[in-house]
Amino acid sequence: MKLKIYSPNGLMFEKDVTVVTVRTVEGEMGLLERRAPIIAKLRVDKVVAKDNTQTYEYVIDDGFLHCDGENVIIVTEDIKKEIDPHKYLGG
Repeated sequence: MKLKIYSPNGLMFEKDVTVVTVRTVEGEMGLLERRAPIIAKLRVDKVVAKDNTQTYEYVIDDGFLHCDGENVIIVTEDIKKEIDPHKYLGG
């Protein structure tokens, strides 16, 4: 399945992956190919995607997810390599 992550700066990430793990407002969710369609509100947290050889980890600043079983599209305000604890943990 194809994972695409968009921010206001445009397409920030695009890869064919086998699994995507995200945290929604309802809890953590893993997405596999041929999953039933879903739209979800995401929390500030990591997005972890894996293909056959690599693991990709990014932190998103809220956002929304759309999955149709073949594509996972995430729209977020910002995407980073790690969480800034001063911004999100009240420091």
